Amino acid sequence: MPVREYRQADAQAWLNVVNPALGRSITPEQLRTQDARVKGLNRRWVFEEAGRVLGVARLNEFPFVPAGFVQASVIVAPEERGKGVGGQLAAVLRDALPAATKGLSVSVRDNDPYSLDWAQKRGFRQVAHRFASELDLQAFDPAAFQADLDRAAAQGVTFTTLADADAATLERYLNLHADRLMETPDLNGHARWRLGQVRQTLHLDDDPHPERIFLPVSATGEWLGNTAVVAHGDLAYNELTAIHPQARGRGLALPLKVQAIQAMQQAGLKTMRTNNHSLNAPMLAVNRHLGVVQKTGAFELHLALN
Repeated sequence: MPVREYRQADAQAWLNVVNPALGRSITPEQLRTQDARVKGLNRRWVFEEAGRVLGVARLNEFPFVPAGFVQASVIVAPEERGKGVGGQLAAVLRDALPAATKGLSVSVRDNDPYSLDWAQKRGFRQVAHRFASELDLQAFDPAAFQADLDRAAAQGVTFTTLADADAATLERYLNLHADRLMETPDLNGHARWRLGQVRQTLHLDDDPHPERIFLPVSATGEWLGNTAVVAHGDLAYNELTAIHPQARGRGLALPLKVQAIQAMQQAGLKTMRTNNHSLNAPMLAVNRHLGVVQKTGAFELHLALN
């Protein structure tokens, strides 16, 4: 069988298949950096024929899927579809599942009906729809949102970061982040994240930037919400923006995101990206107001195994 385990030397060939399929521009070095950050399951395979990689597969843990589920990916070069490449990769992937696996989760771009049909014919069912969005940091003008900043200031709200935060303050933040995550449509009904998962998502152990964690603070010192950004090269990724339930409806999410955007501009990053669940109407509205441009979305599909 031409399916074999991935090797580090396959990075460019892997990306030659994955980048066009997912609309990305990841470099081999960025791929290796991402792999180095992964804790837990992270296995890859390639389908190679006559020295050319025609398809790839991956199994990995992903904190946005139900407990016991594993994230799976099978991607085949467009010109090789319909020839059994994906089926062979999927068979190897299924044989490699950890014994306790309860189900599989896959992500399919919403402009790829072929892949959606391929997954559904194998029993996967759609459970969510998310939208990728991007903001041009070089073109963004924070002055256009001064009125929103003024309204927050009139409420006695100030903005701060976790720069120079001590360990106790950082742990307090990790708990806040985990609590706000549970209120999102993405994790409704899921188990609360462990604090180690939050740390990993924010790169706090391998590339810490606590100054990229932003908080709106009340006049009496209460934390009213949070937003956090991590960097991938010159791309800023907005991991989460959330407002405490008791502070919602006060127009704080937009000026909070403006704080993060300005900081990323000053850091020289060029683009800010985020993903939003289709049911998260309030945050989608905030993003539209900021000028965030919606890109191709993705369907999340699940297959229960037992």
